[in-house]
Amino acid sequence: MLKGTIKSYNSKNAFGFIKQEAGEDLFFFKNAFPEDQYHRIQENAKVTYVVVEGQKGPQAAKAQIED
Repeated sequence: MLKGTIKSYNSKNAFGFIKQEAGEDLFFFKNAFPEDQYHRIQENAKVTYVVVEGQKGPQAAKAQIED
């Protein structure tokens, strides 16, 4: 699992970007996180994730907000 921080999140459109520890910012959809963590998706939250190839390029998957 990789680590990063949520840089921005658009709750209306359910997507955002993760500032990775190494590399460019990474796109994510809200559903990359477990449903019980949706309310915790906010800027500056620490996250873990994997990178998968989406339709428009790399994106986060299997994401978790760290406690």
